[in-house]
Amino acid sequence: MKKETKTIAFEIKAIGDSDDEKFFTFEGYASTFGNKDLGDDIILSGAFKTSLQSNKEVPILWQHNMSSPIGKSVELFEDEKGLYIKAILPKDDDLVKGRVIPQMRIGSIKEMSIGYFVKDSDYKDEVRLLKEVELFEVSLVTKAMNPRATVTSMKSLEESTEIKDVESILKDNGFSNKEAKTIISKIKEITLQRDAEEKKIQRDADVQELKTQNDIKEAVEALKQFTNSIKLNK
Repeated sequence: MKKETKTIAFEIKAIGDSDDEKFFTFEGYASTFGNKDLGDDIILSGAFKTSLQSNKEVPILWQHNMSSPIGKSVELFEDEKGLYIKAILPKDDDLVKGRVIPQMRIGSIKEMSIGYFVKDSDYKDEVRLLKEVELFEVSLVTKAMNPRATVTSMKSLEESTEIKDVESILKDNGFSNKEAKTIISKIKEITLQRDAEEKKIQRDADVQELKTQNDIKEAVEALKQFTNSIKLNK
């Protein structure tokens, strides 16, 4: 079997510090189901099922370079959207802290690519349908192949640092470790609620804009029909 790779612009759910403070973490989708990518391939739901049953932990590489591992997956599963991954990257790795994380922070690195073997596939209308693949690595890369997945949100490391600063201040002012973490948890909860409300406002605005565009199209069409009827009556 030939090794293949497939790259998509992935949706970053979050990037920040892990609980044990030794790792950076990120999570998102390394692959999506049902859409044709620029290589005329469609990955079908269930394609990773057999592979994940035997191996749910894969290395995270930098640009598919087997000599440049930068982390590993800690969660890996299929859902209705695609292949979800959560990974950890060691903070004391020079490549990770010196290049990978800074590039992810500014958005120049926002794609993941999977390395895999094709176990079962079919063709329909010159499009290859990937029915079963064996996953062996996931890479952070520069160029995307799947135009459907987009980055929608990203927590910057500055935000994570601010949280750590607040936690330190609380401890310095007599709060126990448990009390400080409880307060931080509430802050994060409020932040998530705020983000959700902002996204809802944006979705509502997008819907209203779409309605307005449809109203304009209908008005233009009605005007055309009215103009044609005048011409016919002359």
